[in-house]
Amino acid sequence: MNAGIKPKDGSDWSNFYTVEGFRNRGLEVVNMLSEYVAVSQARTRSHVLNSEAPLDRLNYWKSRIKSELKAVDGTLFSEDFLTELLQRSNHLHDPRYAGHQVAVPLPELAWLQAATALLNNGMAIDEMGPASSPMEEAVMQSVAQFMGFGEEAGGILTHGGTLANLTALLAARQRKSEGNPWRDGATRPCALLVSEQAHYCVDRAARVMGWGAEGIIQVPTDSAHRIIQSELVAAHEAAVNKGLEVIAVVGNACTTSTGTFDDLVMLADFAEAQDLWFHVDGAHGAGQVFSEKHRGVLKGMERADSVAMDFHKMLGIPALCTGLFYRKGSDAYSAFNQEAHYLYESEDEEWWNLSKRTFECTKRMLSAAVFGIWEAHGPRLWESLVDRLIDRAKVAAAEIERRPRWELFATPQSNIVCFRLIDRDNSALRARLIEQGPHYIVKTVLDGQTWLRCTFQNPLTTDEDIFGLLDTLESLG
Repeated sequence: MNAGIKPKDGSDWSNFYTVEGFRNRGLEVVNMLSEYVAVSQARTRSHVLNSEAPLDRLNYWKSRIKSELKAVDGTLFSEDFLTELLQRSNHLHDPRYAGHQVAVPLPELAWLQAATALLNNGMAIDEMGPASSPMEEAVMQSVAQFMGFGEEAGGILTHGGTLANLTALLAARQRKSEGNPWRDGATRPCALLVSEQAHYCVDRAARVMGWGAEGIIQVPTDSAHRIIQSELVAAHEAAVNKGLEVIAVVGNACTTSTGTFDDLVMLADFAEAQDLWFHVDGAHGAGQVFSEKHRGVLKGMERADSVAMDFHKMLGIPALCTGLFYRKGSDAYSAFNQEAHYLYESEDEEWWNLSKRTFECTKRMLSAAVFGIWEAHGPRLWESLVDRLIDRAKVAAAEIERRPRWELFATPQSNIVCFRLIDRDNSALRARLIEQGPHYIVKTVLDGQTWLRCTFQNPLTTDEDIFGLLDTLESLG
């Protein structure tokens, strides 16, 4: 292995930091990435995702690692390496991609990410985020107020919805449970109420906090996968009678499998009546707040104590970039309450020292993309994008209902569509689709049955792409 090989003196290191080398290499990479986007948009690939087996993929990359020692010349990677990286990845920019809930990034943001990678300001404290920390504070306050929160609102950006949900529930524990659990630990077993259709990360958050299986009270849902009010009341009463300290209720906006939204007004009323923290897991669907046409399903979200919203799902920003919003911005400081004299000069609430409000000490400059879009367009760009993606889902749903061999699970409320070919093995059907290409979709299990699932993430997906997908599935089924 060549792990111990390095330049022998300071002059050699300058090879990696030359401005001219950086400029020339950058132009080469820009051209390669531009061509990649062009090929993707042209739909000339045979597969959005190559059907090669995971072990074969691993063996390919292992074969490229050589044991012999190599000279250090200032080049970090080969053109061939980047070529293979591009070719062997899942091609989200191909309009025939309708797979997982991952944004098709706006290409221009790649250059902004390159700038922030070069700057590498870690943001834990003010001195390491002199531009990005105030940008984050400004844009999060602005977006929070647009979402319907008041002037006290605020929030932070995190690397993903899982971390955002956990952070919100830590704040809930500190605000709603007895005593001071951050300092003293829990004095009673805590619990939260959550839909049986909730994302697994909510369950994981409760277990991370030491609440165990009893701490996750899963509330039954109706045929559309929405929390049933009577079941919520009964579950809460049963938990209290068992001696559990119920501190929070979590609403889905929306479910991962089907794109269904809980009745957030009902949940807000319930939380208020029972003095519970109300958190909305809006990782996927909270972005619909920017759409005048589609924000109705989020009514009641403005009454939540906290909301998680992924900018890297419906809003075109590269992963990971999640907003955690608090109706009362000062609640963010309750999640973490510890001294770190090597970082902080004070124990006061200091927005400019971001690590007082987040798990992360070193954090990427996530605010640059969010602030840049908000400054240039406000909500208009995101409204247009959300409207387009949901429109794609509605076109697909209408076409599925028109075809007699197909069954639609539910009218889409978001950009997610679940459907199946009647009396066929839909899991095997999806496998054949991936093997043949070019389309890429995923699957889910609903009520014990396998359903095909499309999440329309690419605004360049056309009606013809959608009809072609269904035609291909019919021919394979």
